[in-house]
Amino acid sequence: MNNGARNGSCNELTESKCLIYIGGLLNFIGNALRLIADFDFVPASARFAIAMTGQSLAAISQPFIMYLPTKLTGYWFPADERNLWNTLTSMSNPIGIAIMYASSPQIVNNDNPTNFMVLNGICFGMAALSAIGCVTITKSEPPTPVSGSKAVDVETPGFWAGIKKACRSRTFLVLCLCLGGGVGLFNALYNNLQPALCAKGYSETFNGVMGALLIASGLFGAAAAGILADKKKNWTEFIMKGAFVVACIGAGSLTVAVNYEGQEAWIIISIIVFGFAGFALYPLGLETGVEITFPVAEATSTGLIIMSGQIQGVLYVLVTAILNVPASPHERSIQTCSDLMSETASISNWKWSFIAWMVFVAVLGLICIIFFRPKLRRMALDVGANARAQLKEDEEESEFKM
Repeated sequence: MNNGARNGSCNELTESKCLIYIGGLLNFIGNALRLIADFDFVPASARFAIAMTGQSLAAISQPFIMYLPTKLTGYWFPADERNLWNTLTSMSNPIGIAIMYASSPQIVNNDNPTNFMVLNGICFGMAALSAIGCVTITKSEPPTPVSGSKAVDVETPGFWAGIKKACRSRTFLVLCLCLGGGVGLFNALYNNLQPALCAKGYSETFNGVMGALLIASGLFGAAAAGILADKKKNWTEFIMKGAFVVACIGAGSLTVAVNYEGQEAWIIISIIVFGFAGFALYPLGLETGVEITFPVAEATSTGLIIMSGQIQGVLYVLVTAILNVPASPHERSIQTCSDLMSETASISNWKWSFIAWMVFVAVLGLICIIFFRPKLRRMALDVGANARAQLKEDEEESEFKM
């Protein structure tokens, strides 16, 4: 790599593998503490504090890994493979969520309400495997650049300069709002889906499977969008806008379906449509954020988008929580949320909450369609650098033959 590029991001590059080590270690320690809190030798008065400390450490570890996919794919994969591999790495976190979302109700439920040691033991085992995988990483970048944008002399701005440069881009701010909003709305849906379904009498198993199905269908959508975007780089804008339109349709359908009993097939179809299109936006949007803000460091643009998503997620969860209303007597009689049938049992009707959620999806989709006009700066540099390299090779080959 040239000195200009290295001078701007040398410290960041050398710390990439260290960030992975820190994330893996914190996750391992956090899950170990959660498991320890379940043992009888731990005083009852200390168990909650230990468990919450472990939960906090595991939560702190997440950003160390979540911000890295665009950086790693930018340095380790050529331009025509970035979207696909960014999809695979970015979707690993939602896949883990889906697995635990579906399996947790099978481990801890009304028949086994105290089976937390088994659940925490499984989480600890998965965290241990992840930590072992993390320590096998020995390099932050390959010995030779894999793309033109990494081979040319482009200085990467420092951290604060990079933030300022990214925030001056109107297109990036639109992406932050829309993609970050999509992340926040997904978090809100994940938070509200299970209580909304159980209030209508759907079983615990069905509720858990729907959360897993949302992410599973999204994995296929994200992979399809990644492959298509790698093959047709100039289609990125249209792929994202088309995915937003389909996601809006799925959100509208799901909003209606969750307000009726016995509509399993309708809910499944709605979940698949929303998940397939909604998750297609996430990895493709992160990669587009890097393209828009180039030469700003990849982790900077990704971090800003994810931070926007977390902030909006809190807002959407609070708004939807405020809008739910007490369940009707009929809903209380058929609900599967709790065994408690007293008037103090917290069972809610989520009709207006889901309507508000759907409106947020539609507004963000409209903003994306009207105002999002990305310029793929890094791709343009890749194409130009590759063309110059090919021309030089042709000239050298011509001279050799002469």
